[in-house]
Amino acid sequence: MAILNGLLRKMSGSAGDLTFKALNGQTVVSEKMTKMTNPRSSAQMRVRTRWRNVLAMYSGIRPLLRHGFESKPVGLSDYNMFVKVNMQRTPVYLTKQQVAGGACVAAPYQLTQGSLPAIVVSGTGANAFTDIYLGGITISGTTTVGQFSKAVVDNNEDYRYGDQLSYFLVKQKVNADTQIPYCQFRACCVVLDENNADKLWDVVDRNGFSLRDSALAHSGDDGDCVYAWVHSRQSYSGELLVSSQSFVNANSKLADYTSELAYNLASSSYGIGEDAFLVPTGVTTTSAGGGGNAGGGDGGGDGGNDSL
Repeated sequence: MAILNGLLRKMSGSAGDLTFKALNGQTVVSEKMTKMTNPRSSAQMRVRTRWRNVLAMYSGIRPLLRHGFESKPVGLSDYNMFVKVNMQRTPVYLTKQQVAGGACVAAPYQLTQGSLPAIVVSGTGANAFTDIYLGGITISGTTTVGQFSKAVVDNNEDYRYGDQLSYFLVKQKVNADTQIPYCQFRACCVVLDENNADKLWDVVDRNGFSLRDSALAHSGDDGDCVYAWVHSRQSYSGELLVSSQSFVNANSKLADYTSELAYNLASSSYGIGEDAFLVPTGVTTTSAGGGGNAGGGDGGGDGGNDSL
């Protein structure tokens, strides 16, 4: 630990392996603790076993998600934001073996965050529909982009020509041999242009651009999946604006990976042991139950040095 003087006295926060803290008018710098006191505690395992699916979903959707988080704090990337917001959402627990096999479970994570009004989705599962009212138009194989664009702009004050409507789809699959879940990622988009004579379904996925009660809707034909629509716009200053959206859950297999049983299987696969009463973990404990009979230890762990 060291005390800094001069211009560095106003520093706070962290950089690399160092942490800066103001104390009594001086800046104290110290090294970060890099070793966990109990990497297999229950609290740590709750994080570790759900972290992997968030990373798997981000990895699959990453090419489609650039600029998906409109206002990021300095130093944070789209990856940082995706992990930050989704570690607080639906927990999906994967075993060590499933992770090694490339597992991914389609979950209703948040994929964008921005200042445009959110597309409101009603209904549940495969039969959801949006608040994008399309008037008297019908959507079929002959509907043009121009006709669709005019219906959107004429009936929804939050939209204008030049805006983009995107549809994101994550389909849930399971490997027939290993039974490990994996995902297929797709996305399509249409730029609102009243003069575009291209057929709408030649440009976009018809399952994400269907009609229900005169509103833009999902067709319900994608099987187990999660899906979402996103509204985006290039501002007059050149900034990309997006609506804040989360995936709609239509994945019947999701429940198999979110239960307490799923957590127990996932944590056991990493060789979890019980929290050790005498190991300092930063949590004050006022009392504890008596010990049981002597046993054979915690199973030896996984022998590895995996991070989260």
